[in-house]
Amino acid sequence: MRYEWFSVTYNKRFDFCFSDSPEETLDGYEEGVSEACLSLPDSYTENGAPVPLVFSAHGSGGRVCREEDVHGGIKYLGDANLEKYAVFDIHGTRPDGRSYGNRRYVFAVYRAYNYVISHYNVDPRLFVSGGSMGGVCALNFVNTFPSAVRAVGLFYPRTNLHEEFIGGMREHGSFDSQRNPKKGFYLREVIADQFGFSQNLAWEPEKTAGFDPFNTRTVTIDGKRYTFFPCPIKVWHGDSDVSVDFRTAREYIAGIRRAGSMAELRVMRGRGHSINPVMQEELGLWFDRFI
Repeated sequence: MRYEWFSVTYNKRFDFCFSDSPEETLDGYEEGVSEACLSLPDSYTENGAPVPLVFSAHGSGGRVCREEDVHGGIKYLGDANLEKYAVFDIHGTRPDGRSYGNRRYVFAVYRAYNYVISHYNVDPRLFVSGGSMGGVCALNFVNTFPSAVRAVGLFYPRTNLHEEFIGGMREHGSFDSQRNPKKGFYLREVIADQFGFSQNLAWEPEKTAGFDPFNTRTVTIDGKRYTFFPCPIKVWHGDSDVSVDFRTAREYIAGIRRAGSMAELRVMRGRGHSINPVMQEELGLWFDRFI
């Protein structure tokens, strides 16, 4: 396995269409740059059958940095899968790598995806993976560019930005401590910053429309949620996870199944907020079904 490094540019400007003035240009271009990393298996060649490609989004504690040889969400797949798949991740649109799946981030990932399929012998039918907050990043990419994706596999994903924001959750510790206002609002503040809220402590649903997975492509009928997810998805989640609520993932997958789409939840009994070899092996088997 070897690593290839590159950078992508993206537009940092977004017009939320809140004005109808014909005299003012609200959209524009402001260049941003994100570092990206691609792993290639030892069997990779520039000719022959294209290698299956995976985008794997890192969580809040991850980043991509060539100088320090840090590879973001690539490591989530495990060595065996990295010898079967080409896998890429980007640092993101914040200096610390915590982008939380905002619009700028999603389009930066799309730039990286296009770079990889243009420069390497890989299959453009993308698999998508990720863990923790990388779940939001991965799901927002899938919901924005569904035609590029053939299947999704996620580890203990955050899916509900609204719940995270309103609860004021921190990134670690028990759910009770995370929702205690005296413990701080780091996650809330980052979400507000990344999605362009005008006030840190006020949720602005129009700013997250299409980018809050739990409420994207979703309708509620007679108290039951129906989420129309565009491709097969499987989630691995420990029922002892104290960083991301297992119950939210369960309801997210249930909503997708109610809407008639292929969705699976693999419950890891007694498992917390971490990946083990069984999860990595099953992720590879899940993706293999769609090759």
